[in-house]
Parts: sequence; structure tokens; C-alpha cells
Amino acid sequence: MLQDSRRTAPGTQRPTTPLLAAGLVALLALTWLLSGELAADTEPLGVALGRTAVCAAVLCALAAARPEGRAGARAVLARPGAVAALALLGFAGYAAGTLLAMPRIGTSLTNVTVALLPCFSVVIGALFFGERASARMAAGALLATAAAAGYAALGADGAPLDAAGLLLAAGATAGFSAYTFLYRRSLAALPPLAVLPVLLGAASVLLVPLSLPALLAHPPTPAQWGGIVLLGGAVYAPAYLVQHRLILLRGPVFVAALQLAVPFTVRIGEWALGGSPAPGPYELALLAVCCGGIALVTVRPRARAAADPDGPVPGRTRCRPSER
Repeated sequence: MLQDSRRTAPGTQRPTTPLLAAGLVALLALTWLLSGELAADTEPLGVALGRTAVCAAVLCALAAARPEGRAGARAVLARPGAVAALALLGFAGYAAGTLLAMPRIGTSLTNVTVALLPCFSVVIGALFFGERASARMAAGALLATAAAAGYAALGADGAPLDAAGLLLAAGATAGFSAYTFLYRRSLAALPPLAVLPVLLGAASVLLVPLSLPALLAHPPTPAQWGGIVLLGGAVYAPAYLVQHRLILLRGPVFVAALQLAVPFTVRIGEWALGGSPAPGPYELALLAVCCGGIALVTVRPRARAAADPDGPVPGRTRCRPSER
């Protein structure tokens, strides 16, 4: 029998949460910085396929080494319809949309759009999953959206405003939001280490017909392949594992709030790497307002947090806005 993935084994010492939190922010920022560098001179869909396939292979090896991982993977594979839908919304569509958006609108604006994931979840949850947004959540969503629009108008990282790029980033974010609701309804009781390799493997298959023509026409160089392997195996795989470990330790709301630091980290990283000028005061102010709006959506009031400190439990009908 599979164990509830939220439980910690008796006698197991919890890792230091602040170290895990700092590690998650650093890993997520690295995913954006490396993806942006690769997508700038490598076929974006090739990067999407490569990073997804490598991440799937690494996590598959980890899952195969554990009995519960192998049993969980068999349980996931028994639901091919759910696997296909979740792989498309959560991984293939998300990777393709964000990587195609980066060359058009820049890494920072793509990241800010994806950071609006909790706001997308308010709308999608209300329209399709019966989730009612409080006035506080709705106000936060509007505030964050207005700040992101102002950030886009500034052309903060020097990239031109491009409607298709914005739609790609927004579509990828909306798809991932729908994925989180569907995932919690269908596969949340299974260990993430068993679920993720199957979904990422299916996403890799879905990305092949989209990526193969471009890869054949413009094959990556050995150095670019090395960057793709590094991104998928050394950055994305541990980022997924640390993210899900923190969800088990502190709950999804904590992780969603923690990820608000990622846009700042990405922007500073771009400046430190020489890819963008130093952030200006208006840019920093808009980023702060955007993150403040997202915090209104994701961070629960203290009374509610005390009543439900660990966030949602698999099997409950309600779902909270997701974290990336």
C-alpha cells in the first residue's frame, strides 16, 4: 500500500526549512536565467524538449530506486487519460509557451507573468472548479495584474512588447493553473517522486512532434546540448524535489509565498550577468507592488493559517491557488 506522501517517516529528521527555502529560490531563479540564455540562441522548443526529457530521466532513476516510487509509477500509468491531460497542461504546454515567450518579451517579463499564477488560479478556480475568491484575493489579483502591466509598459529588460509573446506566457500560466486543480483531484494521493517522472516523460513525448522539425533544421551545438542537460538534470530535477519537500513540510501556501522572491532574484541575476541594466526605482517599485498583490492572494490570514497550518490535504474537495 502506498503511504500518504504528506507524512514524515518516524525517526526522520526534518531538513532545515530556511536552507531548503533559500535553495528553492536559488534553483527557480537559475531555471529562468539558464532557460533565458539557452532560448536566446537555441531553438526554444528544442530546449523545452531537452530539459523536460532530461529531468524525467533523472527523476525516473530516483523513483526506480525506491519501492514506493515503482509502485506509485505503476498506479499513475494505469490512468493514461489523466497522464496525457496533466502532461500537456502542466509541462509540455508550460515549457513550450514560456520558452517561446522569452525571446519575444524577455526573461524578466515572462517570469513576472508566470508569477501571476495565483491570480490566474483565482479566476480559473472560480470559473471551472467552483472555487470562490474572497475580496482580499480578488483585490490582490487586480493589484498584481496592474503592476505587471505597468512593468510591461516600462520595457523593463529592454525586450520589445510583443502581443504574441505575452499571450504565450499567459497561456502557459493559465494551463499550469488548470493543471494544479486537476492534479490535486486525480493524483494528489500518490508520492510526487512517483508522479513527476511519468508526467514529465509523457510531456517529452508530446513535445517531440513540435520540436523535431526545428531541431533537425537547427541542431544545437555540443555546448548547447550540455547547457540543456545541465538545466534539466542539475537544476530542474532538484528544484522539483525541493519544492515538493517544502510543500510536505510547510504546505503549499508557504511555497507560493516563498516564490514571490524569484522575480527579484531573476532580475538581479540578469543585471549581475550583464544581460540587463541595473533595475531602476520605478521597475523595483512595480515589482514590489506585483509581489505584494500576489501575497494577498497566496498568504492566508493568521487565524485561518492556525486553523489549517499544513494547507490542503489530498481528498479534500477544495483547492488552493497553486505554487510553480
